[in-house]
Amino acid sequence: MLAPVLSGTAAVIFFLVGLVLKMFRAESAVAGTMISAGWLFAAAAVGAIVVCVTILLVTAVRRRDRQTEEDPGYGEIEEVERARDAWREALLERGIVPFLREALDPARAPAGGPSAPSGRLPALGYHRPDFSAPGDRPDPDSSPRPRYTSPDFTSPDFGGPEHRPD
Repeated sequence: MLAPVLSGTAAVIFFLVGLVLKMFRAESAVAGTMISAGWLFAAAAVGAIVVCVTILLVTAVRRRDRQTEEDPGYGEIEEVERARDAWREALLERGIVPFLREALDPARAPAGGPSAPSGRLPALGYHRPDFSAPGDRPDPDSSPRPRYTSPDFTSPDFGGPEHRPD
């Protein structure tokens, strides 16, 4: 299936290069060779298309012949149809309908309004940011988390109070 695309692309490239060389009156032997190579790849592309279409038709005919009365195929087996219907009903009754009832019932709406989390979102391993006022935050000294200081970025000629620059 890739051969027609590659052959066609090569044919177009050889044709364009050959025509550009011919247009600029470069060596006519090189331009003629490029155009001939373009025709060769165009013929290869047409041949590959014919082969691919033939293969597709043969495969379609074989597939149609296999579906007889003794072998009805995947979609027509009664057990599969019953299982599919049971799955659709379970999905509807246990998944979609309860969700819609909760969404349409104003008494069961979340207390914080429509933007409040409804408890249906899974915990993904991170916490939401704390959107509180600065006064609401706990004292950083009483926090059980360790405190870190940022590195001291100073110029190279200053090494600290004991090393004064000259």
